[in-house]
Amino acid sequence: MTIKKFNYSNTTEDIFYKVIYPIYAKEFLFGNSYENFAFLVSANFILNTTQWEKILEYWEEKESILTIETINY
Repeated sequence: MTIKKFNYSNTTEDIFYKVIYPIYAKEFLFGNSYENFAFLVSANFILNTTQWEKILEYWEEKESILTIETINY
C-alpha cells in the first residue's frame, strides 16, 4: 500500500483551516501532544516552514484557551 503525500510546500496561503483541520479536527481539538499531531500531519502532507509555524501557532492558541488558571479570592 502506497501512502500519498499531498505537497503544499509551494503554497503561500494558510492551508490549515482549509485543508488540514477538516481532516484532523478531532486530533487537533482533543490531542494533548503537538509532536503527535505534527507527526500525523507530516505522514500525509508536505508543508513548508511557514505553514508548520502557523500550525504551531494555532496549537499554542488552542492550548492557551484550554488552560484555565484558578484565582483564589
